[in-house]
Amino acid sequence: MSWNLDYTDKRVVITAIFCMAFTIANLITVKIIDLNIFGLEVPAGVLIYPLVYILTNVITEVYGEETARRTLILGIGADVLFVFMTTLMLFLPSPGWYTGDSSLAFVFTQTPRILVASYISYLAGNLVNARVTTIVNRGTSYLTLKNYGAISLGELVDNILFIGLAFIGTVPLIDVAIMIFSHWVISLIWCAIAQPFTNKTVKWAAEGKPVEA
Repeated sequence: MSWNLDYTDKRVVITAIFCMAFTIANLITVKIIDLNIFGLEVPAGVLIYPLVYILTNVITEVYGEETARRTLILGIGADVLFVFMTTLMLFLPSPGWYTGDSSLAFVFTQTPRILVASYISYLAGNLVNARVTTIVNRGTSYLTLKNYGAISLGELVDNILFIGLAFIGTVPLIDVAIMIFSHWVISLIWCAIAQPFTNKTVKWAAEGKPVEA
């Protein structure tokens, strides 16, 4: 097996990682992390979800905004399939000796409100990220700073929509605001640490890019 990937092969690899990162983020969000800082708590999805934004940035910069849009839809399709199969699994009967049903239900059961909130915020945040990335990359100066700004704006839109739609009406508004802020800050820190790797990924993916006539 050869690992000499061409321009198209690299796109497939990035897309696969993108879809998997989104699905993993939705799965592990059932775990709430206690930050032990002023009582702040965040869903565990924050550990990997910023990778979705970073890859959106890479796809937009290397392959274009239209490709980024199609990848976003593909990511949703992959997650819908995952949710459908795990939900179907819960309804299938188990033998009497099997004791894992309650644990599986705890992990895989997600309310329709949270699912809808996740997809709406995912689409809106990533489309904002893709659009802003396209705009700021029309110039050649301060690309790193501008790309980080695009990711930051997309993350903010995503956090406001997801946490707002998922929790307003069930928890006090002040707690919703705290969750949005803490999730956003952690995401930005994550992205800042990963930025050098993002730049390297862009260069790697762009190698061998066909020259437009």
